[in-house]
Amino acid sequence: MRKRLTHNLGLKILAVMFSVALWFVVNNISDPTESKTYSNIQVEVLNADLISDAGKVYEILENTDKITVKVTGKSSVVDLLEKEDIRAVADMADLTFMNTVTIKISSARYNQQLEFDSSVENLKLSIEDLKKIQMVINTSTSGQPANGYIVGTVTPSQNIVRISGPESVIDRIDRVEAVVDVRDTYTSDINTSVGLKLKDENNDVIQSNAIEMNISNIDVAVSILATKEIPLKFAVSGIPEDGYVATGKVVSNPATITIAGKKGIVDAISELSIVDSSVNITNQTEDLVSFINIEKYLPSGIQLADEGLSGEVSVTVDIEPTVTKTYHIPAKNFGISNAPQGFDVTIQEFMDNTDTYTIALVGLAEDVNQLNARSIIGVVDMDLIKQKYGLSEWQRGVYVTDIIFDLPEDVSLKEKYRMTLIVTERESEEEDGEVNELKESEE
Repeated sequence: MRKRLTHNLGLKILAVMFSVALWFVVNNISDPTESKTYSNIQVEVLNADLISDAGKVYEILENTDKITVKVTGKSSVVDLLEKEDIRAVADMADLTFMNTVTIKISSARYNQQLEFDSSVENLKLSIEDLKKIQMVINTSTSGQPANGYIVGTVTPSQNIVRISGPESVIDRIDRVEAVVDVRDTYTSDINTSVGLKLKDENNDVIQSNAIEMNISNIDVAVSILATKEIPLKFAVSGIPEDGYVATGKVVSNPATITIAGKKGIVDAISELSIVDSSVNITNQTEDLVSFINIEKYLPSGIQLADEGLSGEVSVTVDIEPTVTKTYHIPAKNFGISNAPQGFDVTIQEFMDNTDTYTIALVGLAEDVNQLNARSIIGVVDMDLIKQKYGLSEWQRGVYVTDIIFDLPEDVSLKEKYRMTLIVTERESEEEDGEVNELKESEE
């Protein structure tokens, strides 16, 4: 038996080795080794509270928390793996003095039968003191609504946000913004949710996974208002110094304003009338210039739409000196109104063959100089005389009364002018008839 076992021992050993090699060859052909690569594997961080409990905060650098893993193993095993089976873990308990943590790779299945190769071996961290702040949220809009409309009020649901993160990042925050996008088709109010953005002093957005906020969005209500351009009208009070007159020319800068409000209210407004105590020309001898804040005169629910107008408007009231000019009014231009029946009325001033009556008119030169004596009419109202003298019925006598002249609005009499009227009883119609018959018979 021994001889049989030891006979050709070298050949027998070589045969065994060949058989083993052949088995490996056959096995690799039927179930070969292969590799599979999985990208964008998220590194899971364990024991992060070890950092936060120390009053610090970490930030992952260079995107080392997103890695690519190469898995090698038998084809029969690798083919059964899914991306979700691959697990990458960084335990903060293994943090080094260089602020790195070794990334350990494993598989939820067939872990012992696999080999792993990672594109990143260590999680790189920046560790700083934790800083907490509160900031006001600045709400605003971008874009413009439809033509003829503007953005009115912008009202956020809340205006304070609490922020925490690495001190160096927090110190860069200059403001917090919530911007509502307004489109050129909008004609009614907007209610929407808006994301918060952190901005630095260069208006660049600050982004960091290490920053935490108690809120990331707020609700914002934006009112959309209709607009309309309307003129300004100013009421002038008082009387200038003697010898001066207001020309009626009132100029404001600007002459018109654009208002905004709900469409129904805006459509009902055609002008803005302003009565202000500063527009008082009492004793003025030159143009009056006043500055008025017109916002207090805007109707309820209406606001100014002019971005460049603070609300203050300058108002100029034109004051000019008057001239006095004498006119000789023809006697035929004077008449009697409401003449009493049964009485004759004679104007004494024209009894001595006087054919004109002299008056002096006061006003602006351009107004006074364009008048013609032949176009000026004077009237004596007999009813006014009756009231003045307290007469219940007319009786003969001499009466003095004011003359009423038909003058342009900006021209006035220098003084009151009166006429003396002689009222006499008229002969009866019967007597008049007898006299006429007598004259006819004599003829």
